[in-house]
Amino acid sequence: MRFVVKWVIFAVALYLTFWSGQRLGLEMEPSPHWQDVAVMSLLLGLVNALVRPLIRLTLLPLNCLTLGLAGLIANALLLWIVFAVAPFGFRVGNFWAALYGSLVLGIVHALLSGLFLDEEERRRRR
Repeated sequence: MRFVVKWVIFAVALYLTFWSGQRLGLEMEPSPHWQDVAVMSLLLGLVNALVRPLIRLTLLPLNCLTLGLAGLIANALLLWIVFAVAPFGFRVGNFWAALYGSLVLGIVHALLSGLFLDEEERRRRR
């Protein structure tokens, strides 16, 4: 059950990120289909679980030298590549849209997870 809740939270965060990026005039376009949002959130979750740790380990020295800027750029490039390869209705037009997307997706996901996952933990403890 916890996996499904995390998946739904990430899907909502993904849609809100693309929706807000489009409203700000960035080259971001969300998919109108909820199925695409669900599959892309699962795909991004898999990429974050499998590929991101290797990239973080590889970029660790550079990340220390740049005070985290290399990690931020790597996240943006990873997001951009995943959306460029995936055959769904999402579109990330340029690097700045990908950078915005990676920042906002992380913040919105953290906020939604803090709101909903903590409540679920409290219910389980009772």
